[in-house]
Amino acid sequence: MRNEETNGSVSRRHFLNITAVGAGTLAVVGFADSASAAPKKFTQKQAHYQAVPKSGQRCQTCALWQPPTECQQVEGPVSPAGWCILYSPKS
Repeated sequence: MRNEETNGSVSRRHFLNITAVGAGTLAVVGFADSASAAPKKFTQKQAHYQAVPKSGQRCQTCALWQPPTECQQVEGPVSPAGWCILYSPKS
């Protein structure tokens, strides 16, 4: 039997190997969790989306607008002339 197995101590090399494997595992798990955690969007119903503008506010002039028919916060296609409660004017 090796010395570390008989007296219960752990060699420095063995300790460093275990530490490196553990740190690597934590890093991989952390990256996997952040990559799979895509931001959730609101449904059109939750955002009170409507396909017509309201009080001159329209998706096309919103900071969240992504042409041609996307929004950063609302799922599904949205009309450039639409509106929802998340409206935020472009700066």
